[in-house]
Amino acid sequence: MSYAFGSFNTHRSVINAAITSKSGYTLQVSAFQNYSDNNYKVTLDVSDINTGKYYPNTTVKRFHDNYHNETVVVNAGVLDKTWADKLLIGITLGQNYKEIQTGARMTSVFGAWHRKGNMIMPTLKYQKKNFFIKGLDLTVNANINLGKEQNIDTAFRRYDWLGNYKQYAGTGAERSRTMYKYSNNTGLVTTTFSWAINEKHSLALNNVFTRFDRKGEDELYPADNKYRQPQKTNKNILGLGYKYDYNTKWSTTLFGKYLLQTATTSTTYNPTGNWGDIAYKKQKNTVNNMGYGIATAYFIRPQFQVKASYEKSNRMPENEEMFGDLVTQESNFNLKPETSDNLNLGLTYSFNLNKVHRFSIAGSAIYRYSTDFIYYRLNNNQTMLIADNLDGVSNLGGEGEIRYSYKNFLTAGANFTYQNIRNQRKYEPGYTGVSPVYKDRMPNLPFMFGNADLSFFFRDFGHTGNHLSIGYNLLYVHAFYLYWPSRGTSQGKYDVPAQLAHDANIVYSLKDGRYNIAVECKNITNDQLYDNFSLQKPGRAFNVKLRYFLGR
Repeated sequence: MSYAFGSFNTHRSVINAAITSKSGYTLQVSAFQNYSDNNYKVTLDVSDINTGKYYPNTTVKRFHDNYHNETVVVNAGVLDKTWADKLLIGITLGQNYKEIQTGARMTSVFGAWHRKGNMIMPTLKYQKKNFFIKGLDLTVNANINLGKEQNIDTAFRRYDWLGNYKQYAGTGAERSRTMYKYSNNTGLVTTTFSWAINEKHSLALNNVFTRFDRKGEDELYPADNKYRQPQKTNKNILGLGYKYDYNTKWSTTLFGKYLLQTATTSTTYNPTGNWGDIAYKKQKNTVNNMGYGIATAYFIRPQFQVKASYEKSNRMPENEEMFGDLVTQESNFNLKPETSDNLNLGLTYSFNLNKVHRFSIAGSAIYRYSTDFIYYRLNNNQTMLIADNLDGVSNLGGEGEIRYSYKNFLTAGANFTYQNIRNQRKYEPGYTGVSPVYKDRMPNLPFMFGNADLSFFFRDFGHTGNHLSIGYNLLYVHAFYLYWPSRGTSQGKYDVPAQLAHDANIVYSLKDGRYNIAVECKNITNDQLYDNFSLQKPGRAFNVKLRYFLGR
């Protein structure tokens, strides 16, 4: 069990317990909770909603971003039987609460809007090695979430970043008056057969079926038909892979995937032409695509490996992209699947010096061309995100990593990634000539970033069986454009600034891991860090974590 306390009144606790009888019956229980006020400071231009006074580049606290969740997971079943290596039937029960502080951009600020929900999710896990024939393994995992969520926005107010608000008469809301209560009814069934035919040949057959069915009602508008319209998807991905190990130096894998997705909803139309006359028409989108590829790896020397692969891949639209998430994601039911051709070439080299200095070097190059590329942009009023397609996006890039270790005392490493993601759509609606953003770097996507880490280990520190580790991490993200750069002005272009963050941690383990004490400081220098669309992340934060392990 563990407990952690940190900045912004953050609390995390976890309890994991399991018992197994000699006859193979087992009971597993996990429980965890997370709580945080998330009241970290952000810096932006602020104006008082009551007086109109303007405060540029002002630091304020987030005041409406409380979050907590509590979850219990119980699994019961049997282990090591002739008919099952593992069979577990379980249930996950949980609840959550989340206050909504901002929209997709920080220019939108809220002070009362919130959402809450619960989780009721039965689960099944089954594993059997040598299923009927030697070398054939079967794994099945299934679950369905029957819980509900509620989106509550009933305060007819406008807030500013100072926490002030202006109250309005009548009925209204901060964004859209609602008490919509709904269930997403998400289900998943994964089945995998793995067959080791012999030392050289193996097959893997995998099928993943997912279902989404959002149903709900709003007690504020019980007669509104829009809440009764279907929002459903059925998605099935069938994959087959074949691996050939020519010898210990060379292996090759061939694979194929068949993807089928059916989505259903209803769109509005006006049947008579009279103002306010609304009817619904069922709309159904069915997509089936094939994906395939080949990957090979060869050891030129025992320490030097070269890898190459090609894949025709598909990315199906996600449920929240098609139907929205009712908070920051707007729906786009007409979103098309993304297809791409991907080429990868990689090298890895490892070696030792005097048996105490160990080095590992890896590098890879990638070329990717996507059609109907799925990316996120702001909607028309710039308050929500919407997923959209772009017909033609290329990416030529690479990444590299180097790692070093000295005995059992020190490890260090660094990695770096560069992605030249460019718009290749030459013509677009609304322009008679070449698109003004043709060949532009894709906005709102970091294209150059890296990490570095350094850790020291002190064995038997203070007492036999006690161990101390001290670690440091560095994060770097190069500045990237927030909007299309060619649509900027000569005076400047909106961008997300470069980011540099330093983290440090100390972990002291006692009695060979029975007791653990960890202290961490994230973003030591309190630099401004950003998510996509320039949403600010927390500044300097401290965390302390205590863990206790009790075993037989």
